Amino acid sequence: MKKFKRFMQVVLCTVLIGSVSYFGSGTAFAADQYITIKKGDTLYSISKKYNISVEDLKEYNQLKSNKIISGQTLIIPDFEQTKPLYVAVAGSFSKNSNADKRVAFLKKKEIEAIVIKKVINGKTYYRVQAGAFSSKSKAEKMIKKLKNNGIKDAFLLTEKPLHINGITVGSSYNQLVQKFGQPLKTENDKNTRSLYYEHDGAGVRVIINTGNGSIEQLQVFPEFLKTTSIPNEKDKILHAYGNPNEVNIVSCYESATCEQIIYRFNKNQLIVQIDRDGKTVQYLDLRKTK
Repeated sequence: MKKFKRFMQVVLCTVLIGSVSYFGSGTAFAADQYITIKKGDTLYSISKKYNISVEDLKEYNQLKSNKIISGQTLIIPDFEQTKPLYVAVAGSFSKNSNADKRVAFLKKKEIEAIVIKKVINGKTYYRVQAGAFSSKSKAEKMIKKLKNNGIKDAFLLTEKPLHINGITVGSSYNQLVQKFGQPLKTENDKNTRSLYYEHDGAGVRVIINTGNGSIEQLQVFPEFLKTTSIPNEKDKILHAYGNPNEVNIVSCYESATCEQIIYRFNKNQLIVQIDRDGKTVQYLDLRKTK
């Protein structure tokens, strides 16, 4: 089994390697800021200035106490990628044809909408989404507009971008290491970096954008991680991410079948593959959709 899982990692690594031909030094980060502490600064005052919690400041800077001194450098992580979005829903249907009719109706009203599938308790529903907004007030305006156009079953949802352990497409490599911890070793293959934490397999594989240092694709193998913060069982995945957009049965190994639980949101996709035992998470794969 161990040998097979290492083989699967090699296969997935091949899939992970994309069109970027050079990984780079790995020293460039996304939009993280570095500030120098001035006399009179406190973690509380900095947290208010940059709209970040004291706990996150301590975590990302590996601080064991609230004490900081003048001249000290702190990382201010960029959390734009993990802020919640407000989704305007223009109805949910058990039949795709009814959802398509709702989209066509909205198009006549010059309101853009798309159909999003959701699998709830094994049954597929078709949700009409009329936009995802970073501003709650703009989302509420859309709900009002929908209702003014006769969509009485319109409602508002709050959803967070897809992530693995708080890391999203667009996060920095620095943020990834802060969240997953320093690996025992790393290996670079073109634009792909593998992070090893324990055992023989890589716990994390990641593609880094060489232009701005942000993460383009992330694969995580819970079996090869020390942290317990990654969901490693099917029921934990469903608890953490909610109802998926799609569930597929795929061939995996030794003539066995495995289950793939798929989430899509805001042009990103998270695939979680469940082992043939129907319980254990083999891997999580987060990337942009085409």
